[in-house]
Amino acid sequence: MGILDLLIGKKDAGGAKGRRPVAAASTQFAPSQSTQAANSPHQVRKDVLKMVMRELLMRNGIPNAWLSADLLRTTNSKREQGIHVRFLMRHFEPRLMQHGPALEQEFTQRLLLLDPLAAEWLMGFSWQFTLDDTSKCPPLPNAQSWTVPQPEPAAQPAAAAPEDHSGDVIAGPVFIPRPADEVRSDLERLLALRDEDMKRHGKAGDHFAPTRPAKL
Repeated sequence: MGILDLLIGKKDAGGAKGRRPVAAASTQFAPSQSTQAANSPHQVRKDVLKMVMRELLMRNGIPNAWLSADLLRTTNSKREQGIHVRFLMRHFEPRLMQHGPALEQEFTQRLLLLDPLAAEWLMGFSWQFTLDDTSKCPPLPNAQSWTVPQPEPAAQPAAAAPEDHSGDVIAGPVFIPRPADEVRSDLERLLALRDEDMKRHGKAGDHFAPTRPAKL
């Protein structure tokens, strides 16, 4: 054993006689404190908002990577604590901003279904662009274009209903060709009727041979 070890050992031994052993740091309050934080009203509200956000994206078919939200603790003018929802637009999609008011309304409706008192602690919404790539974003338009009324999209002509040819009814005049034998027999019958009529009403001096149909 070296001199340094002897000195340290003696010092510790001497100090240990007149000194109480120091107890380890107590951790008996750590689990209760973490449980209390997890069950706090603020944390419960944040969990409800996260659930509403997931349902909003899933039911509207919006990819999770396009839109997320920051839940910020804030106070109103009466110094009442609440949460402000800040939507983070991570993917450039013009329809997200076009339907932004509708998304906020549906978010609020779903939240009130889970917590009818949410109107007292929901402090509002805001939007923030957090795009990784802004190259696809269009530039600002002409200054005069903001106040020029945009033309309404032309109404698409209604598609004509398909005609239904089912059933036994024939729509419109339809010429059905007849077989040659039927045509010839009808012609012979008409000529025979004409010959009888001529014999019945004809004069005695008339010597006309009976009409014979020509061969087809």
